[in-house]
Amino acid sequence: MRQAVIDIGTNTCLLLIAESERIGEMNVLADVHAIARLGAGVDKSKHIQEDAYQRLKKILLGHKKVIDEKKVDATKAIATSAMRDAENKDEIIQRVKDDCGFDIELLSGSDESCWSFRGAMCGLNNLKGNIAALDIGGGSMELSFGHNGSYEGGKSINIGAVRITERFLSTRNQESLESARKFIRSEIENDFDEHIPIDKLIAVAGTPTAIATIKLELKTFDSQKVNCTIVTQDELHIIGEEIFSLSPEELTKKYPAVHPSRADILPAGTLILEEILKFLKMSEVQVSTCGLRFGIIIREFEKRMNAESKAWEVQ
Repeated sequence: MRQAVIDIGTNTCLLLIAESERIGEMNVLADVHAIARLGAGVDKSKHIQEDAYQRLKKILLGHKKVIDEKKVDATKAIATSAMRDAENKDEIIQRVKDDCGFDIELLSGSDESCWSFRGAMCGLNNLKGNIAALDIGGGSMELSFGHNGSYEGGKSINIGAVRITERFLSTRNQESLESARKFIRSEIENDFDEHIPIDKLIAVAGTPTAIATIKLELKTFDSQKVNCTIVTQDELHIIGEEIFSLSPEELTKKYPAVHPSRADILPAGTLILEEILKFLKMSEVQVSTCGLRFGIIIREFEKRMNAESKAWEVQ
């Protein structure tokens, strides 16, 4: 059985295609990353803009070609923070259906938290103890918790790399950085219990993977090298200071594995990751290249097979 998942986020529009013949195992056939920046301006205007929709449409039509080439049996398209916030979401969802043929499922924040956790656990077998999974998106951040790989709960809060950039960092200086940091810290403290016992923190999405490429000094993105990379709090602080000191153009020139359309929001994402590590009192974070799209594809496989598995092997 071949399943496709399209994950329409605030910044990215991702395509994952995998096949599975037995519960707990999947073979990845395509994992396509593209940046639409659908949520540009949504935090302020509460509307998805026409140019953002056109970027999304172009990417979705490209994804559709890949899906057809791979002879996929079923496709699930999901959308998250930007679409949740947009007052014109019904119009956009209908236009995607008319223009591209995809029915969009709008995930709630709690569903996003759950399936981000399940996706983050992909390929990380034998994780024991209390695990936290962090998904830093463009519009929201999900912090989820589980024990021995089983999801127990979590929340989605409206601090994401695009949102924080637009609110605080359009002009980047020490004052704006401190204002952003203070806001992020306040939102985290308001929504989470600082006494939650955590043995290991896993981080997914573009911010942690970009930071891993910087640590590893990669010339091009390499999922196998990035996956499971450990970044210590001290390393993150040093990398963060360098990110803050460079313009987006300087950053991508020095670190070509960082996507040009992510470079402008990476300072905000790095602030979020730093504040989470401090809040959870963690000395390090493990980067995973999986995430929400993997959680949703697991959900779809388990529905079709009418069975569940705590640990999924990904090949």
